[in-house]
Amino acid sequence: MSPLAVGATYAASLCIFILALALRFWLDPHMPQGFPYLTFFPAVLITGFVFGVRQGAAVAVLSGLASWYFFIPPTGFDISVGTLLAMGLYVFVVGTELSLIALMMRAYRAEALARKETQRLAEQQETMAQELDHRLKNIFATMNAIISLSLRGVSSAEELAARLRERVSALGRSNLLLRGFRDGEEVSLRTVVEQALEPFSIVGTSRFRSEGPNTPIGGQTLVVIGLILHELGTNAAKYGALSVPAGRVSLSWRKDKEPESGGEVLVIDWQETGGPPPKPSPATSRGFGSTLMTRVIASVGGHTDIDYPETGAFIRMTLPTEMLNPVIEVS
Repeated sequence: MSPLAVGATYAASLCIFILALALRFWLDPHMPQGFPYLTFFPAVLITGFVFGVRQGAAVAVLSGLASWYFFIPPTGFDISVGTLLAMGLYVFVVGTELSLIALMMRAYRAEALARKETQRLAEQQETMAQELDHRLKNIFATMNAIISLSLRGVSSAEELAARLRERVSALGRSNLLLRGFRDGEEVSLRTVVEQALEPFSIVGTSRFRSEGPNTPIGGQTLVVIGLILHELGTNAAKYGALSVPAGRVSLSWRKDKEPESGGEVLVIDWQETGGPPPKPSPATSRGFGSTLMTRVIASVGGHTDIDYPETGAFIRMTLPTEMLNPVIEVS
């Protein structure tokens, strides 16, 4: 409360005291002796409840002095046994009033704080439930896409199980990065790259080189890009550069301007060198990774360029920077 507001409460308390004093003077000719505090007790009580204990105490002091001087015979600030007993009774009653008011106000504030904390916890629980529901829906949507795309070109149940095991493991590792992160919080793209390619034991070796600016990424985009990079690594290990000891993988990313729209885009380049000459086939040209890239990136206005020159596979993913945080629905 500002000093001006505090001053206003004391001014209003003084007005209540003056009103109680005037009323006591008006009632004095019509009342027998022995009721000097009749109008002052309510004044102290009202002031304490409405403005606070300190203002009530100020009115209590003024009322006690007025009662002592005007309404306790003999008038004036008489110091006698009877007067001291009367004032002692007054101090006891107003002290009890103000103490009860203080306890009630403290209990009210404690209840208000508890109610506010309960509301905050309820809102936090609701937010966590919505976030959990949101993430579960995205995980199930991604799982549905993984199962649907993994069925293509499968010749046996064992092969399907192996594919699903690898891809679900990659999905799990990507989701681990989301643990402890709320909506709006981000990790860097470099962290996602290192996590997605960790199973291939190339991160931190001469067989893998990555470069690019610090690029925050969050939400379901993190999971999908992790899956795409894992699938690129799997294809490289089976058919490309990582299938031979001399093979190398280079991954770079940068932010650029889209020539047509002028919007900012993130360009991710995957380049393989030193491996066997690529031989496009259903497993490499329209497999899980290329289909996932095409569906997801195209759905947000991006595009994917896949090429297989003699030097090794080259994949360029171009996606709007708006994709780095919102939810991506995989269908």
